[in-house]
Amino acid sequence: MSILTECTGNDIGAYCNIFVEEYENDLIKNHHLSQSEAHKKAIDVFNSSFPDNRAEKNNSLLHINKMLNDKSYHVGYIWLLYFPKEQSVFIMDFYILHEYRNKKIGYEAMNDLISMIGRSNVTMIKLRVEPENQAAIGLYKKIGFDITGINMVRRITLKVGENDISNK
Repeated sequence: MSILTECTGNDIGAYCNIFVEEYENDLIKNHHLSQSEAHKKAIDVFNSSFPDNRAEKNNSLLHINKMLNDKSYHVGYIWLLYFPKEQSVFIMDFYILHEYRNKKIGYEAMNDLISMIGRSNVTMIKLRVEPENQAAIGLYKKIGFDITGINMVRRITLKVGENDISNK
């Protein structure tokens, strides 16, 4: 069993570094942003949700702690965005620290999250996963998530000095 607890200021600051690096890489790879564009966007997203290292409206950042050999270890984070009118929550980020991956900790943490959320008025959990992340897709399917669609993107750029749109 994992223990999910709300993060505080210093914890949120530590998570910021992880999130910015991970999200920046995702934006470069999947949205074809430059490194500087991706970095700025990642910082902006984080700061709009956690200004001054505190959770903004409807955002929540949870520590994932796990008892291993009678000692509690911090093993990851879950960032949630609540939508009260829809009675839903969106998992903005589910992050297990590298050294704790492939140990079924993600599976346990997700089940514990579902149990915790099940005690509230939330009736649906949503998330997005990279299509190449087959381990995560397998985990979410095993827990009972359904695939509801595929996100797609196409960049359109205007060639300098021309009115033609280039395909990229």
